[in-house]
Amino acid sequence: MGEMSDRVLVVVGPFGEETTYRIHNVAAAVGAQIAIVGQCEEIVGALQDVQPLAFLIRMNALGAEQACAHVRSQPRLAPIPILGVASELNDLAFAELFAWGGDDLVAEALPDALERRLRALRGRPELSAQAGLVSQPEAVVEAVVAGPAARWRSVMGRALYNGGFAVRFATTAKETEDECRADGVRVVVAADDLEPGGGAHALSTARAAGFRCAWILVAPPKRMADAHAAIASLGPASAMDAFAPPENVLFVANELLAARGVDKRASARLLYGTPVAFRPAGSSEDEVGFSYNISAGGAFVRTLAPADAGQEVWLEMWSPRSERRVRLAGRVAWKRAFGPVGGATVPAGFGAQFTAGLSGDLERWGSGCSAFAADLLGSTP
Repeated sequence: MGEMSDRVLVVVGPFGEETTYRIHNVAAAVGAQIAIVGQCEEIVGALQDVQPLAFLIRMNALGAEQACAHVRSQPRLAPIPILGVASELNDLAFAELFAWGGDDLVAEALPDALERRLRALRGRPELSAQAGLVSQPEAVVEAVVAGPAARWRSVMGRALYNGGFAVRFATTAKETEDECRADGVRVVVAADDLEPGGGAHALSTARAAGFRCAWILVAPPKRMADAHAAIASLGPASAMDAFAPPENVLFVANELLAARGVDKRASARLLYGTPVAFRPAGSSEDEVGFSYNISAGGAFVRTLAPADAGQEVWLEMWSPRSERRVRLAGRVAWKRAFGPVGGATVPAGFGAQFTAGLSGDLERWGSGCSAFAADLLGSTP
């Protein structure tokens, strides 16, 4: 497709006639072509000469998860964003998409939301020169992703890469130790089932060999208590829920790598995921993103259509440790575009500082954050 190769929206369906019509209109509005792929296994072959703008995948289509796996397993396609299409933008849909290696969710009936995301992606730095998840010369921190499952390594490595890390891969504990010898490696993300012996055993061996890099052990929920106990005396190290969005690894890595004793935040910043309806103050239509981290005074909202810095926004979401939603007003402090650009290790989205709320909502939010923080601190061994 020549010079149009970076303007192709790859649609993995099937979609109904009305939705397909909307997608074609959106693509035309942003100057993109459409490539329709019928079966997930056809993706790689159909796109040999194309570097897509984005993938649009129907969440409940047969083979949708496999389609994401095909994309994420290809180094050339791994950096390309995946947008899921769902009938309802709820916690489960977001969690499922993120676990597949996706980046954002749009509602089937809201073509404007898709258009805003594609316009934002068209404005990002060119990806066509990227060869996949490789070390970046400008990267300050290198990370090793170690685990036996290729798909898991790809999804976790991509999250780190898009957060600004240079990424190395290992499949065994021995390979992990070898990779740790490289200059610049400061964090290891290891699967609980890293062979032989498991990720915690690999950490113990690495410490005995003199490696002091930060270590993140990714374990399933039923193994989290054991994982915490196994690494408690082997810091800097932390355990992470394997069912959480892969991008949570950026937050954990930042906490481990940050200099102690210099945190001047008024309240703790916490990982917390829930759908967030947001809009520029005074406008009539909501976008829907997903919270990434929160504090009593603000939140970072994960989305491929971030609000602009300085913009006043209205937000509505579930408060932590509460049975009701809150409506808050805030100002966007900063935003992050999609891709491995800039120095902030977070997903694409924006950070908002709260300035007001409906009656009692700002106080309710602060109380919920305090209770949530107390629960987290109380559950940490």
